[in-house]
Amino acid sequence: MEKGEIKQIGDYIKDLEEGLYEWDYDRIAMQTEWAYLYKIIQRLMDATFKTKDQDLKPLLAFMELKARKCKECIEQRLAMNN
Repeated sequence: MEKGEIKQIGDYIKDLEEGLYEWDYDRIAMQTEWAYLYKIIQRLMDATFKTKDQDLKPLLAFMELKARKCKECIEQRLAMNN
């Protein structure tokens, strides 16, 4: 995974966290974000496993954790709306 992509994913997660904190997403938007987060988490898991850069591994793992927390938040909010 290239540094530009890592930065892009980090910015996305940060923006998503802020949006979730402020309840900026409706049900359809949350479903879309959930699907995108699923792909990001898979990508981060693969990148963490494949990288040989020991300084990069913790960053990727931390980003994955943040993405998982956002995904869980969305799942909880979607369950509340059922």
